[in-house]
Amino acid sequence: MATKYLKRFFKPASIAVFGASAREDSMGGIVIQNLLESGFKGAIYAVNRHEYDEVHGVPCFRTLSDLPEMPDLAIVCSPPDTVADLIRGLGVSMVKAAMILTGGLSMTKDESHRTLRDEVREAAKPYGIRIMGPDCMGMLVPGHHMNASYSHVNILKGKVAYIGQSGILGTAMIDWATGQEIGFSHFLTLGDGADVDLPSVIDYLAQDPYTHAILLQLNRVDGSARDFLSAVRSASRNKLVLVLKNDTFIGDKSATTLAEGIYDDDLVYDAALRRAGVVRVKRSDDLFNALETLTRMKPMRGERLAILCNGTGPNALATEQLFKHGGKLAPLTDETIEALAEILPPHWNRSNPVDLNSDARPERFAEAVRLLTKDKNVDAVLMLHAPTRMASSVNTADAVIQIAKKTPRNILTCFMGRATAIEARNHCNSAGISTFLTPEESVDAFMHMVDFHRNQDVMRQTPPPYIEQCSPHHIRARELVQEALLEERDYLRHGEAIELLDLYDIPVANTFYCDTIDEVVSRAKKIEGTVQVKALHHQNVYPFSYDDTGRQRWKEVVQDLFSSTEVEHATTQLSYRMGEIYPAEDLMGFCVQQMKRGFQSLQINVGITRDPTFGPVIFFGVGGHTVDVLADRHVMLPPLNMSLASELIRQSRLCQILKENSYRPQQDMQQLANLLLKLSEMVVDLPNLKGLEINPMLVNKSGLLVMDVSVSLSPEAGCLSISPYPEHLTEEITLKRSGRKAIMRAIRGEDEPNHLEFYNKLSPQSIRLRYFYSRGIPTHQELANWTQIDYDREMAFIITAPREDGDGMETLGVVRAVTDADNVQAEFSVVIRDDLQGEGLGVALMNKVIDYCKSRGTLQILGSTLPNNKGMQNLAKKLGFTNSYNAEEEVVDMRMMLNEPSEDWQRLRLNIPH
Repeated sequence: MATKYLKRFFKPASIAVFGASAREDSMGGIVIQNLLESGFKGAIYAVNRHEYDEVHGVPCFRTLSDLPEMPDLAIVCSPPDTVADLIRGLGVSMVKAAMILTGGLSMTKDESHRTLRDEVREAAKPYGIRIMGPDCMGMLVPGHHMNASYSHVNILKGKVAYIGQSGILGTAMIDWATGQEIGFSHFLTLGDGADVDLPSVIDYLAQDPYTHAILLQLNRVDGSARDFLSAVRSASRNKLVLVLKNDTFIGDKSATTLAEGIYDDDLVYDAALRRAGVVRVKRSDDLFNALETLTRMKPMRGERLAILCNGTGPNALATEQLFKHGGKLAPLTDETIEALAEILPPHWNRSNPVDLNSDARPERFAEAVRLLTKDKNVDAVLMLHAPTRMASSVNTADAVIQIAKKTPRNILTCFMGRATAIEARNHCNSAGISTFLTPEESVDAFMHMVDFHRNQDVMRQTPPPYIEQCSPHHIRARELVQEALLEERDYLRHGEAIELLDLYDIPVANTFYCDTIDEVVSRAKKIEGTVQVKALHHQNVYPFSYDDTGRQRWKEVVQDLFSSTEVEHATTQLSYRMGEIYPAEDLMGFCVQQMKRGFQSLQINVGITRDPTFGPVIFFGVGGHTVDVLADRHVMLPPLNMSLASELIRQSRLCQILKENSYRPQQDMQQLANLLLKLSEMVVDLPNLKGLEINPMLVNKSGLLVMDVSVSLSPEAGCLSISPYPEHLTEEITLKRSGRKAIMRAIRGEDEPNHLEFYNKLSPQSIRLRYFYSRGIPTHQELANWTQIDYDREMAFIITAPREDGDGMETLGVVRAVTDADNVQAEFSVVIRDDLQGEGLGVALMNKVIDYCKSRGTLQILGSTLPNNKGMQNLAKKLGFTNSYNAEEEVVDMRMMLNEPSEDWQRLRLNIPH
């Protein structure tokens, strides 16, 4: 996630284009023409080994060493086999940024299977030069008057940044956006991503004040999924982020690696992007429509939509599409209905969607839109128009535009048709009003914004109180896994898998293991009621043993056995059938359980799998031995909290079944959510856990009960894509003056209510010293940002202690450190409750955050305070900070070196002499 030198790509003072010529088909020549036409203010040089004096009026030099100065940015359009040597030369000459437009570097050079791309990466590494590409289209930054690309047209200036992985799709987007008069703050494609990666660029643009929205065109996630999600989650907290994810599969899906038990990796991508708080679209036209919405819509007031048209057909299409995507029609107030009745025919439908009738003129359209925007129940208005002689498209557009300019509500328009509708849509585009071709597209565009805000709400939900899940049994769980790995087994035996669940307090049916048919009969006699017998073999110790239909591979279970004769006969047949399929050394005996069919149970399928891109994934859905368990499989990335676990359950059709059939659905939902939390905890505790499948688990009036489970292992530890809660940083402390016992730990989302209470106990003076100004009570969104942090990017430690009345815990103080993307500097802030001054809380918190940042390799920790905050300044001096007055900001800066810089760019960032 490093952003060092990226400024040289986005705001270079000088550019050299290698491989440029005056030929019509010269990519480098096209880049120079585009730089000139975009009005680039810096120096431009062409470099070509052939003897050109100039290229399109730009001076041309034969070699790098002939240049009058080394450029900030080198753009490489040379033949593939020359690129590595060129990068090596740029590195020697201290050029720190190179953008490679040349393609074809993925081909192998020799029998070693090394590619030209690998050679370029190795050439750049010793010199610290950053590489964008190869095979990228270049970069366009209108605010810097820079079109450093091979695009056939320039882009307009706007507030949306576009980052793509496909150059051709990028040029199509430019062409479309220019035609729609939509602009960009930045536009680039990364190509093969040899060095500069997606997270780095997202981090850079997330900090750019001129970028209000980010569009990502994504083929795949290369490199660290954790870095990618961390960057996207961070960006989406402050900016609109939209992702066009292409279908990974081209051709045969079986040729692509998938997570076991997951039939389509789109499920995992959907879960990951939802978790990041962004909106995903799956088609390019959706991206275009979403772009239209993102660039032109006003802040969302809510989700309730009013629809109007001069006919019932388009209204029906739009309404159907709205309901299909889970949207909401606005219920009109009586006042609005009466007002509309005065301008509509007597037979109008008196409801939303509003039928203006085929004789509607532009004035009726405009007045109806005006009245709907005044309705307190309406959050947005969609106006659909079918051209008639009574209401031409252009006149209607102009009338509605006047209303749209005067309202804070969002108004979307749809002018159906072509011959007479094109000009109307052009008028709307020029006025900055979102307009679309069809009712369905219009609704989809509205739902993009709705989905974004829903995802943001989920990301900022205040989790219920934290439930401590830790137990001494977890040590035994880790031992269980390690013992299997030491025996070179990549699975747990059935009995070990049962024990693992028991260690995490997951209820499991009484299970008995037998080696022979006689033992099965003997054990069955001791079990009350009917029994089931399962044959154990080498294959079904692994999770996800399905055939192509998603059903279990073999009929290895016999059920509803009552008498000893039935047990013996069925087990004998089962044994014979297994003997035909597997060799004797693969058979592992039988397990016997009491049947639970008579308990009116619902069956669920839940567990853990590991995605090749995003790592561990938790899944949930309807289960059973005879159903297609893949048909209702929903996934979410761990770690989970109660809110996320509940959201995963709500996605499944099992949720509706529970609501319709359970006499205590809320209690059942709570138990299932607790189960998911235990699985999430298991993922964090056991990094060698590859897969775990519980199928079926019964849900009935007696609670939850696991009937069958299988577990697979991997010698390689799995890494979560989202940083888990750092429990290992928790420690007990004793307050200095009162001797009160307290806990110092990392903050978590469940602390939000206590954090608000803590804030409200601060004096106005403490708030002013902390924030440098007087401020009101923080909003939920602010509190969520403070408590639901990304532990890969920032850290906040709190001290919490039992309340004096014994009713729960309270927060006493907090320290926060936010580290830059390059891990050079961490900026801290600390605040202690006024009534607890002198208890040593400030020293304890500051030492904690200093040690934490130092252990992460952060080079410097710094903070600022007001000149009259002598307490903070004295504390900083006591801890070893260097204090200095900053006259420009009128604050006192406090700095401490934690680790020595090892590279020149780090020293430059810290203003340290070489």
